[in-house]
Amino acid sequence: MDIWQSFLLALKSIMANKMRALLTMLGIIIGVAAVILIVGLGNGVTNKVEDTFKEMGSNIIVASAYVQNSSKHLELSKVEELVANDDNITEFSPYVPATKKVKAGKEEKNLSVDGVNSQYLSVRSKKLDFGRNIEYIDVKRSQKVCVLGNHAMTDLFGKEADGSQVLGQYVKIDGSKYRVIGILKEISKSQFSDEDNMILIPYTVAQREFNQKYITTWYFTYIDKESSKTATDVIDKFFYNIFKDADMYIIIDAQSIMDNMNDTINTIKMVLVAIAGISLLVGGIGIMNIMLVSVTERTREIGIRKAIGANRKDVLKQFVIEAITTSALGGVIGILLGTMLVNTVSNAFEIRGSVSLDAVLIASGISVFIGIIFGYLPANKAANLHPIDALRYE
Repeated sequence: MDIWQSFLLALKSIMANKMRALLTMLGIIIGVAAVILIVGLGNGVTNKVEDTFKEMGSNIIVASAYVQNSSKHLELSKVEELVANDDNITEFSPYVPATKKVKAGKEEKNLSVDGVNSQYLSVRSKKLDFGRNIEYIDVKRSQKVCVLGNHAMTDLFGKEADGSQVLGQYVKIDGSKYRVIGILKEISKSQFSDEDNMILIPYTVAQREFNQKYITTWYFTYIDKESSKTATDVIDKFFYNIFKDADMYIIIDAQSIMDNMNDTINTIKMVLVAIAGISLLVGGIGIMNIMLVSVTERTREIGIRKAIGANRKDVLKQFVIEAITTSALGGVIGILLGTMLVNTVSNAFEIRGSVSLDAVLIASGISVFIGIIFGYLPANKAANLHPIDALRYE
C-alpha cells in the first residue's frame, strides 16, 4: 500500500468518526490557534510601539539637566558647536515646556505651550497642515508667533475651524497676544493626544515670558540606527564636561527605549507561546489515546491485512499516516482559526496585527511532528500484532 492509499484510508477513518476526530484534534487546534494569535498580536503591539516612536521621532536623543540657576549650564553657542563638529548628530532644538491658559475669543483652555527653534518640527517628525514653521528670524527677534497643534486649534476656534482661516488670527497666552502662523497635521484621533494639544512658540519668547533663565532640555537627532550609540556617547560626554556630575543630567535615546521595549515584548511573546505549546502537548496525548482505541477497534482488520500479505512496515505506515493526518488537519483548522482571531482582535484594538509566516510554518511543522511522535506508539502496537491473535480478537 502506497502513501496516497494510506492517506485516503486515514481520511475515511476520520470521516467515519467525525465527532471523535474533532475532539481528538481540539488540543492541536487550540494550541496552533493560540500560537498564531500570540505571535500575530505580538507583531501588532511591536508595530504600534514602532509607529508611536516614529511619530515622535525614532532617532531622537533627549538630554535634560536637573538644575537651573547654576553656574554650570548649557549655552546655545556650545550646543551649536557640538552639532557642527559631530558627523553623527544632524539637528537639535532647545525645549522650554510650560502649561498656560490660552484664549481665543471666548474660549479659554489650559494647553501645553512649548518653546522651540526652527528645527523642532524636523527633529520631532511633525508636518505642517497650513502656514509656515517658526523660523530663525522669529527666534532671533523673539517675535510673538505660534504654531497650533490640530486639536489645540479646534479647542480654541471650534471643531469646524478651517486651518487656512485660523492663520493670521491671534491667541492670548497668559494675556499676551500671539499671531498664528501655522497649523500642524493631526497625529492622533484622540482628543487627549498631547502631541495635538500643544502650541509651539520661539524658545527665546518662552524663556522671557515664562521666566526660564536657562534651557534645561534639548532634543537632538542622529543620522541612523547605527549611529545611535555613538551620538549618545558624544552628547553624554558633552554634558559631563559641563556639569562634572552624571547625576545632574539624564540622556534618553528613543532608539534604545524602542529596542528594550521590543525585547520585552518578544520575551513575553515567547513565554506565552511556550504556555500555548502545552495545548499542543495535550493534543498529542489525545491523538495517542484515540489511536490506541482505534488499534483496539480494528484488531481484526489488522489481522486480515497481515493474513493476506501486509507486512509490519505497511501496518506501521498506515497508522502513523492516520495520526499525522489527524494532527495536520487540526493544525490547518488551528491556522485558519488563529488567522481569523488575529484579524478580529487587531481590528477591535486598532493595532496592525499580522499573521507571521514563520509562526504558521512552525505551528504546521509542530502539528505534523506531534502526529509522528504520538502516533508511533499506537502504530507500533498495531504493527506488532500477530495475525492469528488479531483474527481471534472479539
